[in-house]
Amino acid sequence: MLELRVHLFGPFQIVSTDREVAGSILRKAQELLALVLLAPQRNVRREQAAEVVWPDAGPEASRKAIRQALWQIHRVTDTGGPAGQRLVLTDGDLLRVNPDRPLWTDVAVFTEQARAAQLTQVEDLTDADLAAMDQASTLYRGPLLASCYEEWCLAERAQLEDLHITLLDKLSRGCERRGRLEAAICWAQKLLEIEPAHERSHRRLMRLYYLTDDRTRALRQFRRCRQVLANELGVRPQPRTEALAAEIGADNPPPPSTHSPPAVRPVAAAPGPPATLDSVRAEVAALRASVDAISHQLRNSPA
Repeated sequence: MLELRVHLFGPFQIVSTDREVAGSILRKAQELLALVLLAPQRNVRREQAAEVVWPDAGPEASRKAIRQALWQIHRVTDTGGPAGQRLVLTDGDLLRVNPDRPLWTDVAVFTEQARAAQLTQVEDLTDADLAAMDQASTLYRGPLLASCYEEWCLAERAQLEDLHITLLDKLSRGCERRGRLEAAICWAQKLLEIEPAHERSHRRLMRLYYLTDDRTRALRQFRRCRQVLANELGVRPQPRTEALAAEIGADNPPPPSTHSPPAVRPVAAAPGPPATLDSVRAEVAALRASVDAISHQLRNSPA
């Protein structure tokens, strides 16, 4: 049986073998299918579905609406086989996704990959990790069920949006740490498109623009940050943000992000005579001084 691919981010879409098959499914049928797909264990009771998708309908009207919505789902997603192969099965009072139907959903894949990324520290991210996170972010084509404004959908949408913001933040931080500054800028910009008042991303862009030799753009980013915070939250930028702007305005290189401590690379010793006790002590003292300097820098660096 052909795999169905259900896209719930942005416009609702069902595709089978690269052919869209859900052009005529009505909005309430879309919502019912999405509700079942997003439910824990992918099942939901009829009564609960009626209350959520048709909150203003009476018992008889909601039962009729569910029957009509299920008929539309079957018509679009089933291939004329026996009822046991349907995508959504009716099990007593339970509506559940058929576990034997080949099925892919963007929300399930995105959530799995995004939550896996949350478990990895920024300093431990590899290029393969960043590539997987990039792929997960690509699945997020827009808000969950963009045309739906029911309460249940808005709650699910907010959770997934928060997860996407966390993913974008970690992508930007991970790319910055690995020296991929242009990619770090791109991910921070995408984050601010979703959450314009994310002050940490404004600071990151200010620092990254300066490090890529664009001080004018860095200062413009600070002005944008100040305006967004005032308009949306009625607050001023944090002192660390204003301090960073002052450092950039004075053309002083901003300190590295606390998420990106400078790497200490061992220096190969030049060939020479065997080290004496005094020379070893001197090298140890120099190393301690370097470590103390780096520690002081990190303690006083803005996040």
